[in-house]
Amino acid sequence: MLVREELERRADLIEVLSRKLSKDRIDELRSKSLSIADFIKSSSKVITTTSDFYESPARYASIIFSSITDKDVRYVDSEDLMYYIAPYDESRESSVIIYSSSEGLHNLRLLTDQLTWTNHRVLVVTQSKLGEDLEYRLSGNVVVNLDTDEWLLHTHIITSLAAGELAPSESLRKARIVKELNSLDAKLLEDLLQAYDNVLRELRKFVAEPFITTASPSMWGVAEEVVYKRSFNTYLVRPEAVPRHVSKVRRVLIISTDVEEYSLKSVRGLSITQGVEVFSLNVRTDPLTSPIYGLLLIEFL
Repeated sequence: MLVREELERRADLIEVLSRKLSKDRIDELRSKSLSIADFIKSSSKVITTTSDFYESPARYASIIFSSITDKDVRYVDSEDLMYYIAPYDESRESSVIIYSSSEGLHNLRLLTDQLTWTNHRVLVVTQSKLGEDLEYRLSGNVVVNLDTDEWLLHTHIITSLAAGELAPSESLRKARIVKELNSLDAKLLEDLLQAYDNVLRELRKFVAEPFITTASPSMWGVAEEVVYKRSFNTYLVRPEAVPRHVSKVRRVLIISTDVEEYSLKSVRGLSITQGVEVFSLNVRTDPLTSPIYGLLLIEFL
């Protein structure tokens, strides 16, 4: 009976996710990604930031654009940008991309005012349609509305699509990424579940008790999904800070990729040096597409 219920739940989730990854939805995101690609293409320097606690869309943008394009794109914390960079970078103003979920609208107003007053070009990626006040403040700038309830998944997809537009046509990595993005369908979800079925079963047991969550740079969005959007008893900690927290919670979830495994070696070592229980969710794909697969996997927890 339990197996049957699990299979039915899995089938329902695959159907729901397939709609969110439908060809029409991906084509819509691809069309909207052109505005991001054009904005970056026409900029000499680009800063990415967020107006809320979801840092990963802007961090991911910095990683993928720096990896497969020749554009100068870097992530900056929103407060650092507002108070220490934007007011003082006269004659060398960077263009700015702000990722703003529905929970970051107050801070978006502050960011928008500061950046427009200091003559920066701005593009805002939003979760839903902005109110008249914010639309007025952003008049003359670019707004890309994703109209989504899957903020982290769809921001990672649209950002990777934009990067694919800007990458050199001869790039083999670009070709692989574009191919993977064109294969986000029910079959991929089935294959993904089959490959990680045992890991997910063990992970469900692990998250039943309190734990610390940490992640590699490319997988930070998956960690944010676990901590901020799920009802687990956990909190998010940078890898370098984990040793200072394990005296309180002696269980750590690491979310990473095979390529980035070494960057979390010291956290994994806590299982030996301090007897900490460590669970690793390792996604075995290119770090540039792994957060998309990771975000899909977390849906099945």
